[in-house]
Amino acid sequence: MRQQKLRSYDKTASAEKADSPARGAMGSFIRWRKAHISDFAFLIILAIFTGIVCGLGAFVFKFLISKISSLFIPHIENSKPNWWIISAPVAGILLTGIFTRYVIHTNLTHGVAQLMRDLRHHTYRLLRNLTYSPVIGGSITLGMGGSSGAEGPIAYTGAAIGSNIGQMLGLPPEMLRILIACGASSGIAGIFSAPVGGLMFAVELLHMQLSVNALLAATAGSLTAYLTIFTCRGFHPDLTFTPLADYSPEILPMVIGLGIFCGLYSLYYSHITSHMDTFFKRISNPWKRNLTGGVMLGIILLFFPSMFSTGYPVIGNLINGDSTALAKGSLLLHFITPDIMLPACAAGILLLKCPAVASTNCSGGVGGDFAPTLFAGSMAGFLYAWLCNHLFGISLPTGIFAFIGMAGVMGGVIEAPLMTIFITMEMTQSYRFALPLVICTTLSYATVRSVSRLTGNRHPLVIHNRWFSHDHPESTVNSK
Repeated sequence: MRQQKLRSYDKTASAEKADSPARGAMGSFIRWRKAHISDFAFLIILAIFTGIVCGLGAFVFKFLISKISSLFIPHIENSKPNWWIISAPVAGILLTGIFTRYVIHTNLTHGVAQLMRDLRHHTYRLLRNLTYSPVIGGSITLGMGGSSGAEGPIAYTGAAIGSNIGQMLGLPPEMLRILIACGASSGIAGIFSAPVGGLMFAVELLHMQLSVNALLAATAGSLTAYLTIFTCRGFHPDLTFTPLADYSPEILPMVIGLGIFCGLYSLYYSHITSHMDTFFKRISNPWKRNLTGGVMLGIILLFFPSMFSTGYPVIGNLINGDSTALAKGSLLLHFITPDIMLPACAAGILLLKCPAVASTNCSGGVGGDFAPTLFAGSMAGFLYAWLCNHLFGISLPTGIFAFIGMAGVMGGVIEAPLMTIFITMEMTQSYRFALPLVICTTLSYATVRSVSRLTGNRHPLVIHNRWFSHDHPESTVNSK
């Protein structure tokens, strides 16, 4: 016993000796930096470095999701039921649960909500494993069919990168907070190719202080992340929007109606999401929670395989006037006549998208809340235009309204209208539709806020924070 203690002491002492030169060098650098580089200049340098790392992380994340999902998506068939599709998300969520519980021992659920909680409680020392674990967990979840988004994991990863860089350099809490916001905004900018959208994320959702230093640092980080992923992959936007018709002011009255429709649907989306969140929270056994969420998601995908993973290819086809992807592989092909197949699929997806997202994010999967609202919004815009055309005998461009609806639902559900407008325009490089986007998003947001004040409903991201309202056994904050 005494020999074991001596060996343990020797190992600790040798580790401290090996570590002391590194600590000494870091201490010397910190003293030199304080003497020669101002805090503001150093903050900008760190923001740029954080942006580069986050841009590379976003590139790797997209690559992993694409590679894993390519093992499944090409096998979705039109002519017969795709029964195998039930097993893919079950396996994905189970593997993600094993990874989070037994490998990294860290809860990655609702990354943006956890980050909001950490900032609200002034806890800026995020765990080191968060600099990579959300990307790994998100790749498994989304690549194997999780109906969610990539922005939550990459925002959490970016925040952890900024936090750990600041911790390593001994920065004070106020600078740590700015670096966390820089990292999160850089992650959003990289994953959506939207630098201004990333900045608005930090301002609207993370409530970054509107000081000159903080805004300039977040801007530098977001632009650097965008340019980094631009350099890595070339300019290949996730969504290429080539409208079949030009913008016409004549559609604005119908855009007003779409904004109200998106707002009402956003209320339904948030309501179902909150109830599903509560349902999964009541399942205390993590294995049962993983299996329940995976099976529920698999059954939904059996009816609507277009919701497999992030769904960007389906959105791209829809906003460019090709709606056939909605019905690909759907069981409804065997029960519904072709003349109403596409609107029926759009309506079914609108009803089941929020349960699919909650089954992914609340049962143990790792994903985000933003991209699913873009997917649902494109369906809302398409269905609204189709109904108007057939009920009133007009000719609204369904692709353009699907594009506008993306911003309408995202603005209503996330309740961050500026971020929504810029992300929608930047990720598609379509700025000529700025006016209808602003009108639709503003009306949707106003509808949600007006009804929420009357009913007392809360923001879905705030509801997710109930998972972490007390001391959680799987903390994401450093104790020291």
